[in-house]
Amino acid sequence: MNRYLNVLNQLQDIFTECGVSIKEIELPQIAVVGCQSAGKSSVLESIAKQDLLPRGSGIVTRRPLVLQMINETKPYAYENKVYDTWAFFNHLKNKVFLDMQRVQDEITRNTNEVCGVNKGVSDIPILLKLHSTKIPSLTLIDLPGLTKIPVGDQPKDIDRQIEKLVRSYVQKENTIILAISPGNVDIANSDSLRLAREIDPRGLRTLAVITKVDLMEDTEESLNLLQGRSVNMRLGLVGVMNRSKKHLDDGMSPEEGITVENKFLREKFPSLCGVMGTPYLSKKLCNLLIKTLKEALPSVSEKVNRQLVDHKNLLKELGPEITDKKLEVMNLVMKFNGNLRDSFSGMLTTQETNRTEVHVGVILPVKVTSIYSAGSKLKDAIERHMAQLDEINIEESLKNIDQQISASCGYQPPLFVADSVFSRIVSEKIKSLYEPVMAVINAARETIDRVIKDIGSSTFVRFPTLEAEVVMYARQEVQAKVEQVQDFMKQFLAIQQGYINTSNPEFDERYTIASSLFKDDNTTAASFSQSSNGRKRRKLEEREVELMVKLVVNYFDITRKTVKDNLHKAIIRMMVLDLVETCNITILSQVLQMEVESMLCETQDLDIRRNHSKKMIETLTKAIRVMSNIGYR
Repeated sequence: MNRYLNVLNQLQDIFTECGVSIKEIELPQIAVVGCQSAGKSSVLESIAKQDLLPRGSGIVTRRPLVLQMINETKPYAYENKVYDTWAFFNHLKNKVFLDMQRVQDEITRNTNEVCGVNKGVSDIPILLKLHSTKIPSLTLIDLPGLTKIPVGDQPKDIDRQIEKLVRSYVQKENTIILAISPGNVDIANSDSLRLAREIDPRGLRTLAVITKVDLMEDTEESLNLLQGRSVNMRLGLVGVMNRSKKHLDDGMSPEEGITVENKFLREKFPSLCGVMGTPYLSKKLCNLLIKTLKEALPSVSEKVNRQLVDHKNLLKELGPEITDKKLEVMNLVMKFNGNLRDSFSGMLTTQETNRTEVHVGVILPVKVTSIYSAGSKLKDAIERHMAQLDEINIEESLKNIDQQISASCGYQPPLFVADSVFSRIVSEKIKSLYEPVMAVINAARETIDRVIKDIGSSTFVRFPTLEAEVVMYARQEVQAKVEQVQDFMKQFLAIQQGYINTSNPEFDERYTIASSLFKDDNTTAASFSQSSNGRKRRKLEEREVELMVKLVVNYFDITRKTVKDNLHKAIIRMMVLDLVETCNITILSQVLQMEVESMLCETQDLDIRRNHSKKMIETLTKAIRVMSNIGYR
């Protein structure tokens, strides 16, 4: 056997044993595509020189059949008899089949077991290894025949199911499409060529086969078709003659059929018989497969090596079985707290999130790393909501301050505005800070809650129950800190309202600047006291009101700045630093009171993934060893 074909067969054996379809790792293959009654089975049996495929009406092939044909130099000896042909099924391990009728029966039995009797289709392949001294070394994949009408108990969408299955095999770049079309049907209506043109529009990997050439009309169009002038396929077109129903009923063997075919082609197409017929097709397929294998093995080897690394990393991530469970809980909780601390301090600058990719037939989680800083996110959230404090405009509410001043003075005319009036107005305006201050605290809490959830997800990948408990206790701690900050800020705002410090140096400076803008010797209190002029009185009152507005706004701005500064400090000190300091001890004391066994209960999915990765590592290692035998690593 050609060493490349030997490698392909070994790889198919290895991956099929592991339950991985060869289409997932894109091994080079020849996929046989055709509609029902196009002659697919006859072509395969002629190449294999054995009647080994089930026959009947409707959809007979309902699962992919990977047919490995292996040329042997010596026959098989069994119980004092010698057999030139024998077979094995991969799912039956070392059971040898010497009777091809039993091979047909096993294909039918195993198909019904997986798909149901005369029902749906399945993409789980059957691997049949056919050994013979009469056949070429070649591997073909027989796919279910394309159909349009369901039969019996088959699903109504059986046509779509089959086409989807066929497409999943032939869309791979390393797949040679063997498109079977009957010669007694207009080639324009060929379902196999339609599908091949959609997937391989340039015809670079499609080999067309015209069956039943003995039933073709004797026209120039038929001759043009067999010469490849009607179908643009880079790999060409081969015409073959099938055994007819009468031939089959008379018990004609595939080898006898090839003899009849050769005679017919020499007589009917003497100028083309050298590039037609089953022997020529077999040779052409062998050469194509070997050529594709040589070109594809380096990339297949690279992919297998990459998947081996992926599975090793996954197995490392999933971790080994736990021996000391209490110690494991303590280590994980301390790791969680450390990650929380580092994330807020900016030392932990990446966050790992999970997505999934399909690797050799199994969905695997893949870590995606993105820039992340809990401290940065918290800072952004605080600043974004602090803007609500800056947006508070009290000048609008001071338009009727003259009325507020009059109301505050009672029956006494407001010759001079008392400090108590100023304090009362400022205190009222400070109330407007309560709601946005609480909004900032809530925004900080929501951000910290999300950070805790993210860090919990990445820390407790294997143990969702432990993750849920730790996240719950951590959020309870956060809520306690939130209440402390809320109480502190309520008290702080109450203090700001309760005492208006007009001797604040910053306010004193602003007062001096503001009052200087309104100095007018002609409208002082002294001039007013010596004059009864009403116009001057009104002007003085207006100046007093304007000055009051300026002073109230200035004092409010100073208070707002102080509130923002203290709010930011309170959040960081109480909700972050205090949280990190106390979280570890608090959570540990809570968690260790619970049943440790239940905390470290893994999901069934994790156990399945761990076992699968172990098996895949073993399988991929074998595959690399096989490919290294011909120089690929």
